[in-house]
Amino acid sequence: MEATLFQSDKLEVAEVVQTERAARDQGQWARMAACYHPDSVVSISWIETSGPDFVAASEKAFAAGVRHLHQMAPTLVTLNGDRALAESGAAILLGGRIGGVEVIVTSHARMHARVERRGGVWRIARLGAVYFEDGMAARVPGETPVLDAARLAGYRPSLRFLSYLLEESGKTPRADLAAIDRPETVETFLTAEQAWLAG
Repeated sequence: MEATLFQSDKLEVAEVVQTERAARDQGQWARMAACYHPDSVVSISWIETSGPDFVAASEKAFAAGVRHLHQMAPTLVTLNGDRALAESGAAILLGGRIGGVEVIVTSHARMHARVERRGGVWRIARLGAVYFEDGMAARVPGETPVLDAARLAGYRPSLRFLSYLLEESGKTPRADLAAIDRPETVETFLTAEQAWLAG
């Protein structure tokens, strides 16, 4: 019986994490909001804010025509009572324009969620990511986006094209993210995740 409950909890945690990303991709804001605790935190490439404010910011961007797609791998769950860590590999596809050329950036990352059960319900307490590498391509074959080489070289290698596109769209790229070009940032990030789980 205990093993069955354990597996049931793992499935519920994985479900809430996968549902949050699916809802965001499809513009299902109430469904997305239901995945977050009110005091949750989201810290990803373009924003650090509360879960509810992240939903609102995502809705605003979606209404302005910004579209992201998250191709999610299965979610791995580690449980400790009413707390869980959930990590999922993801290819994040972001569209935009560089000098009038329509492009798509693919950022490879692992999404890391702290998920907590309160009142019998599992919801996300914190969402972050570790970034690995990215790339950019023109949507239309034969077109070539013209990039400022010096500007591109100034971004971190693990998320340089993502950063370029974010800045092009008026956002400020973050230099403090956990990414494999700076292994110490990944170690610090993962240590904090384990400390929270044990707490």
